[in-house]
Amino acid sequence: MCWFSAEHATHIEEAKTGQRLAIRNMNWHANWVVREQELESPRPCPVCLVDHTKVLFRLSENQQASLHLGPEVEAVFKMLRVPKLDIFEFADGRQINLRELPAGLILDVLVVPGHEELSTVLEKQEAIQEQEDEKGREPFFTRLLARL
Repeated sequence: MCWFSAEHATHIEEAKTGQRLAIRNMNWHANWVVREQELESPRPCPVCLVDHTKVLFRLSENQQASLHLGPEVEAVFKMLRVPKLDIFEFADGRQINLRELPAGLILDVLVVPGHEELSTVLEKQEAIQEQEDEKGREPFFTRLLARL
């Protein structure tokens, strides 16, 4: 669970594979991860990430510039015990504290430890969708001939 929200929230939701989340700055200068649809809610429910959850950040141009990252980048959520910190670690070893992430940043949950089988199902669905998209781009005459 996320350290700060686990200690300061009365109701907590656990992140699920495939879920779209966002960073929300709370009044007491802390960031929470919340469901994207609750980003503007006056009382959002914090969504806690299990230690070693893999996410995909989807950054705006301003966020890319301020964090020195690309438009889409994967990271692993980690809960440090000493000191108690919630961080995201990138493939290059760089770490960013949850407090340092800009409000409004969008992230997708890719893999939740212990629920990897759901991640595999989602990957298969994405591959099928990509194949269908490719078929949609084929010229009409080619698709017509393929049906004959």
